[in-house]
Amino acid sequence: MMILCVLVMGCSNKNNKTVQARLPDTNKTDSVAKIQPMEQIASSKTDKPDTIRNMEATKMSEDAFQKAIVNLQDSSLTVYENIRADYRIFGYQQPDTNSKKMVFFSVFTPDVENNPYQCPYGAYYSSGAMQDTHMKYIGKTGDFVKANLIKNKTVLTPIYILKDWIQFEKQN
Repeated sequence: MMILCVLVMGCSNKNNKTVQARLPDTNKTDSVAKIQPMEQIASSKTDKPDTIRNMEATKMSEDAFQKAIVNLQDSSLTVYENIRADYRIFGYQQPDTNSKKMVFFSVFTPDVENNPYQCPYGAYYSSGAMQDTHMKYIGKTGDFVKANLIKNKTVLTPIYILKDWIQFEKQN
């Protein structure tokens, strides 16, 4: 009964932050182990920029989603700045969300300020904020849309955006 109580108390103590190891007690010959605290191990976990999405101020509302617009006349792809809408649109290096994030558009200041996702082509509130740079729709690739990032009439790189964040302009 005593052992059961000790186990229950030990398992329910979630605030114990020291790591313990069983080391042999060299003062005794009966090979009974003695528990001694070890030096606290520094956490190797670092805060990743994606944790910004979990902040209360940057939670998105599905009712207020805004998408990037593809103009059917000139194939331009535009992300409009709208403080009343929620959007986080990444341009990836490959048609894979695990590939490198190349450019980012968001309505949230913590997402944009100081480029926390370290996108080589920056983080912006809208595509109009990119100096002398625009995006041009190329085509669909699986669950992604391929676009070229163009600066001064020179293609910098192709980027891939999830189709869920793209809307084609309605024809008249």
